[in-house]
Amino acid sequence: MGIIRNGFGGNISGKVGNIVFYTLNGKQVARTIGKITANPTVPQLQCRQGMAVINIFIKHVAAFINVGFQLLAKGTTRTPNNMAVAYNKRNALQGTYPNVVIAYDKVLVTQGSMWGAIEPSVEMTLQGLDFSWSCPASVTWPRVNDQVMVLVYFPVIKKVVYILSGDWRSNCATSLALQSNLLNEYMEVYISFIAENRKNIANSTYLGSFNKP
Repeated sequence: MGIIRNGFGGNISGKVGNIVFYTLNGKQVARTIGKITANPTVPQLQCRQGMAVINIFIKHVAAFINVGFQLLAKGTTRTPNNMAVAYNKRNALQGTYPNVVIAYDKVLVTQGSMWGAIEPSVEMTLQGLDFSWSCPASVTWPRVNDQVMVLVYFPVIKKVVYILSGDWRSNCATSLALQSNLLNEYMEVYISFIAENRKNIANSTYLGSFNKP
């Protein structure tokens, strides 16, 4: 059943026939619900598995994605989640059905036009991870107080540890503490930067993995 909010002329919310109405970012959106009667083709199965694989990943890193793709989604009818799913489904999958998996080295967890990390690296310590990046004296940074963002995703145990607004870019290094029980788990690692005023962000950089099975 569809409900008209704010009287006649207002937005409709709910289902009317085979059409679902809802409001997204202040705009009325309508979506048709189709009925599938034929058996799915192999390309359809591949597409569905790819979507499922990406959605599982995005679900667990959602808090990071909400910041990482927020600027890209601003002014559109799409959410940061939508933007992240669309990009990574198109660019970060490998394999064929029924063995579609994420290519973690192709994943973006932030997307924007700001300068990314120069020569970034990460090392594991007894306390967690130490990150570093180059700060060339020859480069005139437009904003030396850009803040580092780091994400560590644990694919096997579906856990994530991250920093959304860490040390300044000019510090050239930062650390992320990890619980001791996580140090031996398989992890995938990313780094990015965000402007202090949150008006710009960089594309994330993949730093590699630890303890990959």
